[in-house]
Amino acid sequence: MVCQLSAIKQNFLKIQKDIQEHSPHPERVRVVGVTKFQPTERVKEAIAAGIRILGVNYAQEGEQLREFLRDVPILWHFIGHIQSRKAKDLVHYDCIETLDRSEVARKLNEHALKSSRVLKVLIEVNLGDEPQKSGVNKNSLNSLVSELRNLPQLELVGLMAMPPAVEPEARRPFFRELKVLFDSVSSHYPLQELSMGTSDDYQIALQEGATLIRLGTCLFGPRPSRTP
Repeated sequence: MVCQLSAIKQNFLKIQKDIQEHSPHPERVRVVGVTKFQPTERVKEAIAAGIRILGVNYAQEGEQLREFLRDVPILWHFIGHIQSRKAKDLVHYDCIETLDRSEVARKLNEHALKSSRVLKVLIEVNLGDEPQKSGVNKNSLNSLVSELRNLPQLELVGLMAMPPAVEPEARRPFFRELKVLFDSVSSHYPLQELSMGTSDDYQIALQEGATLIRLGTCLFGPRPSRTP
């Protein structure tokens, strides 16, 4: 009897194939399954398919999901905008991908110290200088990197970005620019992770050097409609 693969498993197999085809270093690439508004059943199905990192956009939603999956060996990444008052709720994540300002860095360092933890962080860069988006300005990146040297509970491991919402191929220059910034910072502060690429552009991001791709719809399927 042939066992039919689930839709999520099929999606993950396609993503793995794309990684092999498009990345210059496929062995370094990891998929972050974006759980935003996804039912827990789908999240569990993705874990069964092989997903080992889950990305959370909202602290409260993340706490509920982490409690539900407390016995499952999963890495948790926070990928949403960080509110200063919510920094204390993020110290139990394995990685925070969206650090973008000094105030939040100091609060994370303070709360991590109280918890005797060292937090892995990525700096989010606002590549398009879009005022409605989070992320540090490119010209302020080195300054924030320097500040992190004085915050011992934070370990800077990479850069992250969400390019402007243009056609996928038009995002390539932004991915390429983030890789240039990554290489520049790495010349004096060793980095490992380059988080860029989502469901509609991850193949391009892979070609430009992504090591973390944040995938929601192309992995889980469309998000269910939410009632008011």
